[in-house]
Amino acid sequence: MTKHTEKWVMNLIAGLDEHIDPETRRLILERCGRDCITKKMIDRAREVYSDSEDLEDFLRRYSGVNSHLHVEEGGVYLVYPKCYCPTVKNIPPGNLSASYCDCSRGWAKALFEGATGQRVEVVREASVVNGDGECRFRIVF
Repeated sequence: MTKHTEKWVMNLIAGLDEHIDPETRRLILERCGRDCITKKMIDRAREVYSDSEDLEDFLRRYSGVNSHLHVEEGGVYLVYPKCYCPTVKNIPPGNLSASYCDCSRGWAKALFEGATGQRVEVVREASVVNGDGECRFRIVF
């Protein structure tokens, strides 16, 4: 990603933060994330789900496939030690609004909704982009 494009993305997100209500901004960025995930990844998760006895079994099995999935007391989380998004991974933490991470919320929704056929909610709890030590998304079925 060029410095010019990184600056463009930072300005785009800042403009969305400044001029668009939070709900509409979230929906726009979630749509981007839903388009970013590959069909292959969703198909693999769906395959694990179809071989599982129930949601709990799926989460246990899928955490073996996706090392970022953590089933902890109190919830189910996707946890990343760094930002893997190729669009912004070179932007230093704190230089981009964490609103950008609503894209990842859409990615996670597409993954788990595609696998289970159930609606899910995804809550961003921490973001490397925002300067946190990890990205942490709580998955609510």
